[in-house]
Amino acid sequence: MKTYTSFVSALLFIAVTFISFSSFAVTHTVLVGNFYFNPSTISNVQIGDIIHWQWVEGSHTTTSTTIPAGAAPWDSPMNSGSQVFDYTVTVAGVYNYKCTPHASIQFGSFTVSGAAPTLNVTPGNQNVSSGAGNTSFSITSNSAWNASSNKTWCTVSPSSGNGNGTLAVTFEENTSTSVRIATITVSVSGLSPEMVTVTQSGAVLTLVVTPEEQEVTSSSGVATFDVISNTDWTAESDASWCTVSPSGSGNGILTATYTENTSADEREAKITVTGNGGLEEEVKVKQDGSSLGVEYNSKQSFALYPNPTSCIFTLIPGQISNVNMETCLLDITGKVLKTEILSGSQSYQWDISNLPEGIYFIRVKDGDAIVTKRLVKSN
Repeated sequence: MKTYTSFVSALLFIAVTFISFSSFAVTHTVLVGNFYFNPSTISNVQIGDIIHWQWVEGSHTTTSTTIPAGAAPWDSPMNSGSQVFDYTVTVAGVYNYKCTPHASIQFGSFTVSGAAPTLNVTPGNQNVSSGAGNTSFSITSNSAWNASSNKTWCTVSPSSGNGNGTLAVTFEENTSTSVRIATITVSVSGLSPEMVTVTQSGAVLTLVVTPEEQEVTSSSGVATFDVISNTDWTAESDASWCTVSPSGSGNGILTATYTENTSADEREAKITVTGNGGLEEEVKVKQDGSSLGVEYNSKQSFALYPNPTSCIFTLIPGQISNVNMETCLLDITGKVLKTEILSGSQSYQWDISNLPEGIYFIRVKDGDAIVTKRLVKSN
């Protein structure tokens, strides 16, 4: 009866022990009786765990025999007067022990596999700029680990290691204006993985429109501007005769469509391009005055002959001044093909044999006076 009572007490002690042990160390209980250690072998012991011998009956000892180098030996009686003995494991390896009075039949062992695996990765996040570059994380561990990134623009090196180390991270340039995040996972067998992040800023908003100015002829047409940007943009012209493509996104072409200028005066349209973040660029379209609709003093004139001509024509200043006259040859679109300053002669000859047949214009400017006449080139 006494033996049964002692055995029940031991079982109750075991239950209480398994309920109350610390989460950082495990207590392994061994019952000591006639003539046994139960269990006689334990294989799942970690450094820091406790081996707890609990007396049940008889008079015995727990005495170390062969143990790993550096481990502390023990020898404790196990009887009614000394019912428990605890041994804290500090060294990995195989531990053998015995009951000294009954060494031939009563012995046991336990195997310690080493420290419980640990893993800590710091910091939890690295904030980086939008440009390409490098950053790092510190790994504190006593085990082998593997590392990986979930984004192709963010790579890690090394991808594996053992023990403490530094995880180098390389990231590419972020050309988008949006923030992006890469998650890096570091894992150790037997533990939940550690996850850290790299948060990369979006690119700085940019908006550049070139050229600053487009000079066009009096005829209707289209002018284009190059837009270099990484954001959405809109465009607006301040002149009704010049209309623009209203919006775009990122790099693109801004198209300005202008009507014919029938006035003799040059005119200018200002185009405002606005991007996100308050960005703004201003460009211009400058259009020549018409070479056909010029009003001038009827007393001022000049003569052209022969007209039509196949090669050479003669210009006679006539009633306008014949000193320092700016004389231009233009094609049908208003493009200037040739310019000369004429001075001091009663007549001037120009050779246009190299030009294709068609309609051309001669424009003579003397001070504020402008006179334009049509010239026909024939074969």
